[in-house]
Amino acid sequence: MRSLGGVSEPDDPTAVDPAADGDDGAGSSLAPERREAGSGTDVSDEQRDRRTGFFRESETAASPVSSVPAPTGGRWNELEADRQIRAFLTTLAGGRHLVHRSDPVELLRENDLLLLFGPEEEEAFADLALRFPEETVNRWATLLSGGDRSEAFGPRSRSERRDEASIVRSLHVGLRKRIIGALLVLLAVGAVGVLARVVTSDEAVDRTDRSLRFSTTLDTPDSGDGTGVVPGGPPVAEPSLVSTADSVVAVLRGDGHSVDRIRLDVPAGDLPIGVGALAGTVFEHAGGQVALVGPVDWWVAGCVRVVVATEFLRPLDVVLYEDSDGACPPEMVGRVARVTCSGRRVLVLTVDIPQGKVALIEGGSGWAETIRFGLETATEPDSRWETLAVRGSITVAAEGATVAVPRFGGAPGDEITVDLGSGPTGPFVGACTLG
Repeated sequence: MRSLGGVSEPDDPTAVDPAADGDDGAGSSLAPERREAGSGTDVSDEQRDRRTGFFRESETAASPVSSVPAPTGGRWNELEADRQIRAFLTTLAGGRHLVHRSDPVELLRENDLLLLFGPEEEEAFADLALRFPEETVNRWATLLSGGDRSEAFGPRSRSERRDEASIVRSLHVGLRKRIIGALLVLLAVGAVGVLARVVTSDEAVDRTDRSLRFSTTLDTPDSGDGTGVVPGGPPVAEPSLVSTADSVVAVLRGDGHSVDRIRLDVPAGDLPIGVGALAGTVFEHAGGQVALVGPVDWWVAGCVRVVVATEFLRPLDVVLYEDSDGACPPEMVGRVARVTCSGRRVLVLTVDIPQGKVALIEGGSGWAETIRFGLETATEPDSRWETLAVRGSITVAAEGATVAVPRFGGAPGDEITVDLGSGPTGPFVGACTLG
């Protein structure tokens, strides 16, 4: 416990408090608390006589309050605290004759009991003060420290000052963390609010500029003469709408969540087609068409899957094509695709690409903004893979870009050449016959 900083026991029994020398000179510059603490030193003759023998009352080495048990429990009210302080001061006085006062502060001053407070007494009084109300703690801390409350119950040690600085720094750090946390919460709430308004709004955000739009707006798929001829020239791909299948989707067979069984490193021999070996684009020819170009006979033994979806990958149309029964996994959902054109390296499938805003059955609206294509594998029951595919996406690249789906024409039986440029495995060029 810290030692008493404001008052020390005098060697001379007749010594008195220096504050008793008067109010002029240096005494007038004392803090109000110090002047209050020393205001009781102008005393009567009777009290001065009592002070003369003050330190001859007890010669015992132990402090009278050393055996006072430390109190436990909650805080006292002000009246109970005053009663406990009077009892403490009476015990501290030992067998000395006291002039009793109801106010413990007056009791302390009238009987000069402040002179009896040493380190042991301060420690005992500090234990008692743990149950004082805040007002009582402040009053007695000021009184016992001689007016300097920062040094109440004695001057602070170096370690105490260091601990206090550490606590202050911790409080500042905690305050900054709370402020940053509050700002992040406000930002999150704002983002959720904006998203909620978008989701619940009757008017969806117009994303026409990001949707897949046809270059023409013909109402009929052919010229109307019954021959099945579709007007237009040869297919010329739009470079910004050409993509390669370079994403591997592989899930090991097993128990537990499938996300825990995803694998990114798959042996090339297990894949249905090499990564980057298949390219795709979108055309208009009697409706939407997805043209896929890959190695020779790449589609013969595989399962081709094409999905027209919104920005958030909500499917608007899903088609599946398998040249042989059982090539597609039995749990895969989608309608059977109609083949528009096929060749050794080229496969063109008809898909439904809605033009403009689409009302979704679950509520809200969407636009056809992306086409996902790929080659899927129907894994055997004894295969280590539950899902294995190589996929790619066709998407309008930049917001505000004016990109239209190109159109090509022709009649059944015509042979056309589809050229999607070059890739890591060579040029994506092939011929096919319109069906």
